[in-house]
Amino acid sequence: MSDTVALISTGEELLSGETIDTNSAWLAAELWAHGLRVSRMVTCGDSLDDLIWAVGEAAGASSRVICTGGLGPTVDDRTAEAVAAWAGVACVESEEALEQIQARYAKIGREVSAANRKQAMLPSGAEVLPNRWGSAPGFAVTHAGTTVVCLPGVPVEMRNIFNETVAPRWSPELRTSLHRFRCFGVAESRLQAVLGAVDLGGAELGFRAHIPEVQVKLRFPSDTPEEDRVAVLSRVAAVLGESVYSIDGGDLAETTVSQLLARGETVALAESCTAGMVSAWLGEVPGVSAALLESVVTYANEAKERLGVPKDTIENNGAVSEPVARAMAQSVRARAGSTWGVSITGIAGPGGGTPSKPVGTVHCAVSGPSSSVHRVAVIPGTRQQVRKRAAGMALALLLGELR
Repeated sequence: MSDTVALISTGEELLSGETIDTNSAWLAAELWAHGLRVSRMVTCGDSLDDLIWAVGEAAGASSRVICTGGLGPTVDDRTAEAVAAWAGVACVESEEALEQIQARYAKIGREVSAANRKQAMLPSGAEVLPNRWGSAPGFAVTHAGTTVVCLPGVPVEMRNIFNETVAPRWSPELRTSLHRFRCFGVAESRLQAVLGAVDLGGAELGFRAHIPEVQVKLRFPSDTPEEDRVAVLSRVAAVLGESVYSIDGGDLAETTVSQLLARGETVALAESCTAGMVSAWLGEVPGVSAALLESVVTYANEAKERLGVPKDTIENNGAVSEPVARAMAQSVRARAGSTWGVSITGIAGPGGGTPSKPVGTVHCAVSGPSSSVHRVAVIPGTRQQVRKRAAGMALALLLGELR
C-alpha cells in the first residue's frame, strides 16, 4: 500500500447530486502524475458515524489518505471530530491553527467569530497545514501507520494546499515521467486499439476522455533510459498521427492562442449553435486579447444576413449548410479585418433535425488569407455534448490551417 492513496469526499451535497465531486477526479489525476495510485474513493455525507466509517474504510485500503471537505465553521462540518475518533484522541484547540485563522480575518478587517474559532479544533497532535487561500486550515494525523490528510472542500484551497504541502512529501524519491498526447476527433476505443500493437517499453498507458478531447497518457518508470523514452514517444506520435494536436501542452484553446500569437495573427468568430462557446473558451487564455478581435452570435437567419451572408444562400441551402458556414467565416473575417474567420452552424438538438440533416449535424468553416476550408460532422450526444464537440471541431479546423 506504500504507493497508493485512498480518497474521501464529504458532504451531503455530493450524495444528493447537487455538487459533482471534482476534487477526487483532480486528486486522482495529480497523484497518478506523481507516481501514486488511488486505491479507493469513498464518498459520504455529514453524519459523524458515516465519516468515522469512511476514515476507517480508507485507512484499511491505504497507508495514505486524503479527505476533502467538512472543515468549515458550521455544525455539519465534522471531519476533525471523525478523524479524532478514528485516531482515539480528543479534539483540542490548536494554537497554531487559531493564529492562522486570526491572521486571515485580520487581513480583511474582521474579528474571528465563535463559529470560525471552531475551525481551530483539531485532533490532538495533528500537524497543521497552512491555508493561504481560505480560512480553514488543513491538517494531518498519523495513527497506526496510516496518515490521514484533511483538506478544505473548496477546490482552489484544496489544490493549492495539496501542491504546496502534500505533493512534495508524498512524491516518490525517484519521480516517474508523465507525458500527455492530447487528441481530437478520435474515440477513446479507437486510440486504445491502434496503440495495442505499439511497443511501449516499460511505460504504463492510460486514457482520459474529456469532451471534446481524449488524452493518451504514458507514465515511464524513473529508471527508464532517456533514449528508450524518446523512442516510445516517437512511436506513439507516429501511430496517432494528425489526431494529436498537442504533446505535453495546453488544450485546444490554449494551443490555438499560442499559435496565433507566435504568428502575429488574429481571429474573428461567428457562432450559431455554440452561442459564443468558442469565444468564451478562448477568453480563458491569458493574452488572447492580442489575437481575438471579435465574436458574434448569429442564431437567427436575419442575424446571419446582417453579418453579410446572402439571403439567397440561406434560402437555397438552409442555415445549416456548407455555403452558409463558408459565408459566415468570410463575412466575419472581412468585418473584423482579422487574419482568420471561423464559423459554426448546426443543429444541437434535441429537436430540429430532419432526415437529411439529423440532430448533431454541424458545419464549421475557416476563412484565411488565401483560401477557406470546411468540415461537416454528425456529432452524437446531448445538446451540451454536441455544442462542446462542435467548439472543439472549429478550433481543430483552425489549428490545421495554422500549421
